[in-house]
Amino acid sequence: MPKAKKQEEPKNVVSIDGSEYKFDDLADEAKLAINHIAQLGGEINALQMKLMQLDAAKSVFMGQLKAALPE
Repeated sequence: MPKAKKQEEPKNVVSIDGSEYKFDDLADEAKLAINHIAQLGGEINALQMKLMQLDAAKSVFMGQLKAALPE
């Protein structure tokens, strides 16, 4: 039977401006900044999705308005 390859633990590495750093080796201040940046990225994505939803809803109401106007 072939030997199963041992799975490597995923490296906890962050890439910043083309350089890679081990997360665990960074100063606490850098770790905190990375966590804030990740959280803000998630919030930005959520807001972009909400904006797309609002734009779609606006288009629906604009269509309803145009249909309700006299010709």
